Amino acid sequence: MQYGRHEALGKEVVTVQTSSVPASATASTSTRWAATLRVIQIFLAITFGTYGLVKVIGGQYNYGDWVIDKKTVDGTSLVWAFYGYSPMYGRFTGLFELVPAILLLIPRTATIGAAALFAVALNVTAMDFGFHYPAVKYFALGYTVLLGVLLWADRQKLSLLLLSREQARAVAVSPSSVPAEASRPLFSPVMRRVLLVAAGLFVLGAANVAMLSISKGPEPVARRAIEDRVGPNERLELLRSRQTGLIGVDWTATVDYAVVGAQSTDTVTVHARKITALLPWRVTQVTSTKRSQ
Repeated sequence: MQYGRHEALGKEVVTVQTSSVPASATASTSTRWAATLRVIQIFLAITFGTYGLVKVIGGQYNYGDWVIDKKTVDGTSLVWAFYGYSPMYGRFTGLFELVPAILLLIPRTATIGAAALFAVALNVTAMDFGFHYPAVKYFALGYTVLLGVLLWADRQKLSLLLLSREQARAVAVSPSSVPAEASRPLFSPVMRRVLLVAAGLFVLGAANVAMLSISKGPEPVARRAIEDRVGPNERLELLRSRQTGLIGVDWTATVDYAVVGAQSTDTVTVHARKITALLPWRVTQVTSTKRSQ
């Protein structure tokens, strides 16, 4: 705390300057906070950009033949079949994630991208919990929280939306000052290397999820595995297909087919497994239950 005395027009003026935090410490904290926000932006942009691109090129949703039975089909398959009913709409939903993800990477449009993705993530989170998705619903909740952090950091910029046209015009023409710490690099060389490695691992994981989403399901492999059980006067009918896994790693599937004949119907269940998206589905077990008509 510093005190100063000044004489002005015969009056004694006392000025008091307080500084509880050194300027260097404040600048350092501001730089770390800006770096943290940038990491969050890049992480969310890659995440939603991947999901959006997968949808745009025709992945994730069930666009093929399917049979829905609410008693046996899980909520995830039900939602994906609903969106896959219209290939046009399914791909259109991908733009809701891909375009804001690109905006999030551009400093001038990052706030717009964060606001748009927050609405998308909030809807996805509610859908995941409402339809009893697996552990991925907690990831969606985490993405929503991170987007909320970005919006909170830009709350002063967002508050400008509440201004009138005259007030907004006055703010636009007023001179702006750029703080000195804005020109400093956000990350040290060591931190940049660490972030590059982390980003590389994340991109590999995202690529694995993308490949799983656009690859064919287990139905063709399951059908080939039981074609030798079908006689000349019999036909195969898909009853249901269920898949479970952890974000593109170690997925398992159970596919039920009906072998319909003139006298009886066999229900054939095929169990398949997919270790990663880079490997094909592999049939692990085939069981059959025969019942007369």
